Amino acid sequence: MPLHTRTLHPLTLRNGSATFIIALASLMMANLAPFIMTALGHLGFDVIASGNILTWALLASAVVGLGTSRLAAGPARRRLAAIGLVVAVIAFGAAALIPNPTLATTGLILGGAGVGAAISTSGAALAALRNPNRVSATSGLVNRILITAILAVIPVIGISQGSVFGTLALISLAGLALALWLPEAPEHAAPVDVTTSLQIAEPRRITLAGTAVLIVFPLWGTSEDAIWTMAPVLGDTVGIGEQNLGFALSIAAAGGILGMLAVTIFGARIGRAVPLAIALGIGGALKIWLGFADSPTLLAGLIIAINTIYAFAFALFIATAAGLDARGRWSGPLLGAYLVGSSFAPLLGGALIAQLGVMGFSLIMGLVSFVVIVPTVIIARVSVGAERALARASATPPAAAVSAPAP
Repeated sequence: MPLHTRTLHPLTLRNGSATFIIALASLMMANLAPFIMTALGHLGFDVIASGNILTWALLASAVVGLGTSRLAAGPARRRLAAIGLVVAVIAFGAAALIPNPTLATTGLILGGAGVGAAISTSGAALAALRNPNRVSATSGLVNRILITAILAVIPVIGISQGSVFGTLALISLAGLALALWLPEAPEHAAPVDVTTSLQIAEPRRITLAGTAVLIVFPLWGTSEDAIWTMAPVLGDTVGIGEQNLGFALSIAAAGGILGMLAVTIFGARIGRAVPLAIALGIGGALKIWLGFADSPTLLAGLIIAINTIYAFAFALFIATAAGLDARGRWSGPLLGAYLVGSSFAPLLGGALIAQLGVMGFSLIMGLVSFVVIVPTVIIARVSVGAERALARASATPPAAAVSAPAP
């Protein structure tokens, strides 16, 4: 078995279930952002106040995720996930059951901090599994299937404090039950040990690419999440009711399944640089078009299309970070960095719509996708190069791969 394959874990039912469900728990607040905004509105908060609360909750997740990323890349991964998810279950449960608005919002923010630990552990765990393209897409596929069901069920039950925050608590509990099955960090997984023979994957380039993806991915993610979070506001402009919007968002999540499925089926064969460039270009154009939507049907269709492209690109971004280092040095903090952007999406979206209107908001969000195309392509090429460097190491004994002869 090649050296780079021996260092990674095969995907199994146990480690896959743990990694994917904990990843779902870590991103559940962002996925439920429109419903959280509605639930906070039922507690008496206006749109601006609701956006501020959601921002603080997402920012708490991001800060904890970034702060624990180094631990998540080491032997404390499982313990870290368990501690964070215990906090999340208790805090989200309190937010769902306590009718006091202040205590409920405090529970939401503390719960966000708890799942922050899950963010770093699930991201790092993805890098420990073979075939980053396929594993990242499979994780997203599981995420989208479950989110589709949840987004369809909650409007039927009723969008309320109990249904929305209770869902967050239950998903965190499911992640906690599986935390002991998270894949551990593999040994000898650092590509810097074997990249001397491939210029594009030099250690310095890998570090620069890893740093860049922690900037580019959150920037792009903010533009996507601003569209998602502001969906109720966008729906109001064309007359979509609360329940119909909920079903439209559920279908949009189902559209994301198609995007993830494409990456899952084709795996590493499609590469990363070219499909990411195409997806970002199409997504940017769709987001700009959103500002011109003048009917409920067109708006819903655009949101579904945008989310489909988003899911496809999201999976490839995660795979790109995972390919840079199998220990999760870059994929571990990636989701935390992503949530830094997501945490400001409600504030940014609300402010832009208030100042520039829906058209100005959509134009800026679309332009972001075009701006990040070039750096994303460069990062993706380095990521693929790092994997090729590891593959080349399989042609020589491990000792020869990690040491160079004296001149």
